[in-house]
Amino acid sequence: MGIQIDYSGLRFASKPSEREFRTRFRDGGRLGRWAMVIACLVLTVPRPLLDTALLGAPASVHEGWQAWTVWLIPLAALACAATLLHRPWYALSTVATFTLAALGLAYSAQLTVALGRLSPDQPLTGLALCPLLFCVLVRARLLSGVLMAILTLATGSAAMHAAPEAFATRDYLVFVCLCAIAVVASLSVELTARRAWMARESLMWSATYDDLSGLLNRRAFEDQMDRVLRMAMRQRNSLCLLCVDIDHFKRVNDRYGHLAGDEVIRCVGEELRIACQRPLDLAGRMGGEEFLLAFYEVDAAQAVVLAERVLHRIRNLVVHPDSEQPIRVTVSIGAAVGTPLSHSTMRDFMCLADRLLYQAKRAGRDRVIHGQLDSSGHQTATPVTNPAGLQP
Repeated sequence: MGIQIDYSGLRFASKPSEREFRTRFRDGGRLGRWAMVIACLVLTVPRPLLDTALLGAPASVHEGWQAWTVWLIPLAALACAATLLHRPWYALSTVATFTLAALGLAYSAQLTVALGRLSPDQPLTGLALCPLLFCVLVRARLLSGVLMAILTLATGSAAMHAAPEAFATRDYLVFVCLCAIAVVASLSVELTARRAWMARESLMWSATYDDLSGLLNRRAFEDQMDRVLRMAMRQRNSLCLLCVDIDHFKRVNDRYGHLAGDEVIRCVGEELRIACQRPLDLAGRMGGEEFLLAFYEVDAAQAVVLAERVLHRIRNLVVHPDSEQPIRVTVSIGAAVGTPLSHSTMRDFMCLADRLLYQAKRAGRDRVIHGQLDSSGHQTATPVTNPAGLQP
């Protein structure tokens, strides 16, 4: 899952990962967006007082722009606040804060031109405050930061042409540099967030899945199996647990090497993953060459069919088919089936499946033996070779 760049900015190669990241990235900027709203109000609404106190501008300069401070900018800030407070509207908060920053930018540009008629020393760099705040606080994506920088440069150019006195070259260069800093800040915020998200997802994956087989690790399988077991208790549905063990795996390691053994584990894990297609089907690696598969709402007859399909899929598996010594793999399977009751535990199913597995081993391997776990605790075991009508 790498980071790519295209016309819309940075993105992950995986579309589901990109969608999830965008949602989390946007949700993580709520506090910064509130700070953006407050900052825009502070920089615009009391601007007449600030200009009079700091720049010595007469109050008459601001009389023509009262509509901005009384209506447009406060209304835009109110719209931003509404998108932040009402969660279904939160997806619109980026557009709302962008509009607020653009209005603040336009207001600052018009005041800069008006003040420039009184004194040629009015700073052009003040126009870059709203874009900088937007790129740093809002946690908007790179594309939004670039659009804001372009809008700021265009507004600054328009202010330069409208001003009666030319701005100093130094001021314009500093202004352009501030716009570039805004873009770099937006890029840095998003890139840092993407790397942190990737690191977090990688840690979560490592804590949940087995690196070699790609299946659930033992702890994650037991946690999810426990939830499925409780659901089966509430709904009084049957469960099937398959205990799968690769036959003569030690011989594979001794004859072909441990790298070949790892490839066998990976290939078998892929076949078992394919066998679990429904949302509540689980597949996990318990360690070494032993795996567990859980199927929800499966009775004894269906369990036999599922187990036989797994058996035949792996029986037909050939590891390194293009090499001089292709590896053929077989497995033994113990299938425990039953409807869990209030006193039933996951350990009951695992112990029964494990005993059935070793019965299959003693019976000659490459076969399925299934057993029923009933309400009285009685367990029956039945060997299976190839059910009638089932095709490999």
